[in-house]
Amino acid sequence: MNKEQLKTTVKTLIFDLLREQTEEKPEGEEKPKREPKGNPGEIITKPGGGGRYKKFVAEAGARAKKDPKGLMKDLGVTSAADGDDLAQVLKILNSAIHSNAIMGQGYAGARKVTEEINGESIGGVGISLAKLDARNGMKFISHTLQGAKAAGYLNLKGGLKIAPGKSAAIAILST
Repeated sequence: MNKEQLKTTVKTLIFDLLREQTEEKPEGEEKPKREPKGNPGEIITKPGGGGRYKKFVAEAGARAKKDPKGLMKDLGVTSAADGDDLAQVLKILNSAIHSNAIMGQGYAGARKVTEEINGESIGGVGISLAKLDARNGMKFISHTLQGAKAAGYLNLKGGLKIAPGKSAAIAILST
């Protein structure tokens, strides 16, 4: 094969590949977006926006891994919670929000809520924000729960999903 034939063959193959990639999929072939399902004990945070998290959020994440018991002590969480997954989450978050002045400034409170997802009512924990934006608030809650889990204060039977809510700024649902 000479140089010109090789060049023509490569061009043809490239154009064929590009044509295949740009062809529209026939209707009905699109797969619906799948919501992530957590494994037992896994805490999933639905991402929101780009950029870095605030410094204190990143520090809480590092502390949740390196010193989870110290983080829980500073947040005012002194003992393990009992009950189902959502009852444990509610107890831990309310302890932290009402015992720690900084948590109390960032969050107004946590309560049981019902979220409407795909026409189905699902029970969860709703968190109201005070002086914290939802993106940083979700990540800080995630770090708090990861720390509680690492410290032995949160014993999950299933997974958790933290996402923006409809009945509260942040919703935590069982997966």
